[in-house]
Amino acid sequence: MELHVLHRHGWSISALAREFGLNRRTVSKEVVAEARRRYPQRAKPRALSEPQRAHVERRLAICPAIRGTDLFGELQRDFQYAGSYPSFQRQLRQIRPVATQEPEVRFETAPGVQTQADWAHVGPLLLGDEMVPLHAMVAVLGCSRAPAIRFAVDCTRRTSLERLVTCFDDLGGVTHEVLTDRDTAFCVGSTSDGRAILAPEWVDLAGVLGVVPKACRPYRAKTKGKVERMVRELKESFLAWLSGRPLPSRPTLADYDELARRWITEVVLARRHRTTRRLVGDAWAEERALLSPIPARVLAGLAGDATAPPHSVVVDLTQRLLGEHVEVRPLDEYEVAL
Repeated sequence: MELHVLHRHGWSISALAREFGLNRRTVSKEVVAEARRRYPQRAKPRALSEPQRAHVERRLAICPAIRGTDLFGELQRDFQYAGSYPSFQRQLRQIRPVATQEPEVRFETAPGVQTQADWAHVGPLLLGDEMVPLHAMVAVLGCSRAPAIRFAVDCTRRTSLERLVTCFDDLGGVTHEVLTDRDTAFCVGSTSDGRAILAPEWVDLAGVLGVVPKACRPYRAKTKGKVERMVRELKESFLAWLSGRPLPSRPTLADYDELARRWITEVVLARRHRTTRRLVGDAWAEERALLSPIPARVLAGLAGDATAPPHSVVVDLTQRLLGEHVEVRPLDEYEVAL
């Protein structure tokens, strides 16, 4: 069409050939042609025959996830298919039903309803006089997106519960429920139907704090996408921000905790969230008024011993063990009693 229009407006054959990078003879044929050139359909010497195609469709209906190499072998063995595998693969793409992914559902929680928590593996940072792999407990309020970050050198259950409570304290209290992944710090296994079995220490602590502990579905990290997003920002934004700040000569975990609080105040709370369209700091101020306070005895235990697990000051584990031991008696005593 362009060749016809430009030729009618005075363009020469040579000018059109130079403009479009074509041969002069090709341009001459096109400008005198009454319709655009039509190319015949390419022959398909290795196309599937009707029986072969019917076999592939039948196998896909029974087993949609069957491998293409297995289908190719069946066609060669039972239907004498002579084509190559790449040729068969191109035809298989048109026959195999497109796998549909489960749609992502974005949900918002009301203020004071949910907190999401997870560990972030930060990597080696200077701690004292040496480089030590550090981890960060990240907790995010589900409504306002206000985060709290606490660093640690391990991810044991004892450390996880202690750092989680300090994050709650930084946020101003606890929400109605806390969502975590199935890390061994919070879960000890799962039932036959896939439900999480929460760790007894985490259940005890949740009872003292007055929260409902929940674990996300296995292999579904997007279930707690709000804290996953903050973990990503910690690695991509906080570490870059940290590289431009002077560190103490022998930094401690408390120094990194303070730097994380500065980063949250200067960067996170001052921005407008793209989903809620609100300043994170303003939304946090409203949500903080709806949080439940942490019991004083739990905070007192943290202040007295920074390494002690918070549940140890509120739960006597010896009482839990009383129901786990059974006294074995001979059957003769039961027969006498009858």
